[in-house]
Amino acid sequence: MSCHHLIRIKQTLNNGVSKRKERENSMSDESGQIQCVCGRLIKEPSEYKVVYIKKENREIDILCPNDTCYLRELGFIQFTLEDEKPKILKATFYSPFVTWNTARLGKERATELLRVHLQQLIRRNVDWNKIVEETKKQIERERVAAAASSSSPTPDLEVG
Repeated sequence: MSCHHLIRIKQTLNNGVSKRKERENSMSDESGQIQCVCGRLIKEPSEYKVVYIKKENREIDILCPNDTCYLRELGFIQFTLEDEKPKILKATFYSPFVTWNTARLGKERATELLRVHLQQLIRRNVDWNKIVEETKKQIERERVAAAASSSSPTPDLEVG
């Protein structure tokens, strides 16, 4: 075999090794990230969708970024207003999402990543000014409804 052929064989082997290392690196990158049960990787907390639908419960839903996800709701942030400022009562991810990531990443790694995701969602990704304004409107609606129901006379009922 000529020297030229040996060099070509060595280059081919080196290319195979570097491609394998690239695959391993991409797999380890993937395995170090949070993933929804639907398969959607969530690299950054900003990828979650947060919606404030359950205003009467003062609860913000945390949704999977995949619109076709069958799990859809991954967790929630519950809060109250004190002196017109939000106070977090509870922030959590639901157990199917936590269990899935614990099985993939191990308990310590998954717990740490999910904790960081919740913290960053609360600190950076929730528009608290908008949430406070919406909550004030909801509190006013509740106050008006309560006043209306307490001031309306109850009809006299006759049992015959």
